[in-house]
Amino acid sequence: MTDEPRQAICACGQLTVTVRGEPEHHHACACTKCQRASGSVMTVTAWFPKDQIVSVEGETLMWRTDGPGTEVYRCKRCGSGGYFHTGAYLPHCVGIDVGHFADPGFPAPPHIHWWPNRPHWLGKPEGIELLDGN
Repeated sequence: MTDEPRQAICACGQLTVTVRGEPEHHHACACTKCQRASGSVMTVTAWFPKDQIVSVEGETLMWRTDGPGTEVYRCKRCGSGGYFHTGAYLPHCVGIDVGHFADPGFPAPPHIHWWPNRPHWLGKPEGIELLDGN
């Protein structure tokens, strides 16, 4: 557990989101919506209470998705990085994709949602609960 600030930085470096403390929750998801949104085989998201956001530096673009109250903020220049929040899932938190922290010491997610949707070449990780859905 750390109270040290963590920085999530976009691909071009223009957008930095600084948080303090540990996430309230984090998980991985291999549902097709997350695969398509990320362009990867799954997402790993850390959920921080809004009061743990220290700063957001850089210009963002925001769009709303089809989820209830979901707003996504990404770098205006490169389209990566940033954060999002939803009206339904942990509405008091913001979600940040863990890869933007570029921290090999970030804890492994305790579980992976929609495990059967992952590419079948992706082997079973040890110590992580694998869920068939949400």
